[in-house]
Amino acid sequence: MKLFKTAALGAALLGLLSCAQTPDAPDEFELTIAHINDHHSNLLPSESTKINFRGEELSVETGGFARVVAQIEQIRAANQHVLALHAGDAITGTLFYTIFNGAADAALMNQVCFDAFALGNHEFDNGDAGLKEFLDSLALTDECATQVLAANVQPEVGVSPLTPKTRWDSFKPYSIFKVGDQRVAVIGIDIAVKTKNSSQPDATTVFADELETAAFYIEELRQQGVEKIGLLSHIQYKNDLRLASQLPAVDFIIGGDSHTLLGDYARYGLPTVGPYPMQVMNADGEPVCIAHAWQYSQVVGELQIRFNGDAVSQCGGQPHLLLSTEAPQALQQTAGFTAVAEDAEATRLLVHYQDDLAALTQTEIATVAERLCLKRMGPTTLPGCGEGRQSDAHAVVAEAFLASAPQADFALQNGGGVRTELQAGPLTIADAYQLLPFANTLVEVQISGAEVKTVLEQAIDYALSDTGSDGGYPHGAGIRFDVDLTQPNGERVSGLKVKTDAGWQSLQPTQSYTMVTNSFLASGADGWRLLGELNADGRISDTYVNYAQSFVDWARTTKIITRPTEHSTQSYRAVGE
Repeated sequence: MKLFKTAALGAALLGLLSCAQTPDAPDEFELTIAHINDHHSNLLPSESTKINFRGEELSVETGGFARVVAQIEQIRAANQHVLALHAGDAITGTLFYTIFNGAADAALMNQVCFDAFALGNHEFDNGDAGLKEFLDSLALTDECATQVLAANVQPEVGVSPLTPKTRWDSFKPYSIFKVGDQRVAVIGIDIAVKTKNSSQPDATTVFADELETAAFYIEELRQQGVEKIGLLSHIQYKNDLRLASQLPAVDFIIGGDSHTLLGDYARYGLPTVGPYPMQVMNADGEPVCIAHAWQYSQVVGELQIRFNGDAVSQCGGQPHLLLSTEAPQALQQTAGFTAVAEDAEATRLLVHYQDDLAALTQTEIATVAERLCLKRMGPTTLPGCGEGRQSDAHAVVAEAFLASAPQADFALQNGGGVRTELQAGPLTIADAYQLLPFANTLVEVQISGAEVKTVLEQAIDYALSDTGSDGGYPHGAGIRFDVDLTQPNGERVSGLKVKTDAGWQSLQPTQSYTMVTNSFLASGADGWRLLGELNADGRISDTYVNYAQSFVDWARTTKIITRPTEHSTQSYRAVGE
């Protein structure tokens, strides 16, 4: 493992620092955990991260997996007892996954050689078989043996590709690491309901309760005499806090799924949730150290846990928001920000995969049977598009969104989110990303029927206003409505219906529905103001599925894309008619 490859360097540094360091007392032990989560195939740096610094908004290059590799190497070199952990959702989100099916992510993760990796919900986006392909790539090198952990995931033995012979063919419930002269156990926990309902695991794969599973394996480990126990969880920050308070004997939790940034970053305009690390008490009344590392290869967490015997005596450490070495010197010297040069071998691998992207994005994924025209608002008048038809391009995109969220009742999106029509003939991955070129993700909204009506009225009012844009006009799938622009604001939408197993049913004002849309609209943009309020109320959850990726997945399954037989706008009366 790379941990052993850096041992000599670590020993040399420790020798140089020995005069300044205070050795552990006989009963004391310090564990360092280098960790990331939710990188979602974001392997390249972000070229223009906005950071408010000393009254100025800076645009700085940050993150990237080559910097993750370098930073974790530095943490290993500077500390004696280190575990490197990844808390899940390694894959799906960029073209690196669309094209390489996890091979590029696995190759870069192998450069770190994580001691353990917990399965996240998005690891199942291409079913058990897709996850098996990724895990096979993760285990390709002789030098690295990352332990894959998922205690509450139960594929059917003999049925799932993950479990051809036994339940633990592809992963383990936990791993016990020998760190110095100590045994440290790490249990992997995936978010159960969300993975089953919002991803694509095989129908026979079961996800057990997170709390019950963690408690069971904590007891099993204690029976083996292991008392230093942590969770590598992909269950969201709020659930980490809940489990920590309900479980005995747990000492630390390295988490993911909620894309939580911990640390003193609010003053820089970044979405900080709490201190790094967060410390709470477990069911025994003893400290638990909880750490997350934001998202998209931007942050490497360095958690320092000091034990007195088997109990945590201190939680410490720092997050490293990774900066380019070209960032302003004053920012580089600010706590929480770490400038690091990109690892050379990781950079070489990335260049290799980037070189292949241009050619491979021309891969054909479907056939468009006939031209699908685009009109942001109202019926099209273009020759060959079918007189009086609403936008076919928007209709198929909305259908793809709905297919990506099978638990949703309907999909809605804005006219401006779809940028090109689709010509008859082969459809490539590049075409899909031109159709949907923005860095948007799919979100799920818990919304009442009355609120749906309000959102549609707001969107249409914005589309008609002098200061608005017809890009706000709504298009959907699984929902239909009539539009009369001659009516006053608030009365332009009528005949609202949703598609159910029993056919089209009238939208009920007091009934709650699940709507899928894009993250741009979830901010209240394009006049969809109510969505911004629902987001602030915690009624919108991000799936972190890139909206273009959802269209690619749908197109691959559909194979032949035909002109839609129905549109969300059933009738349309323009101003002056």
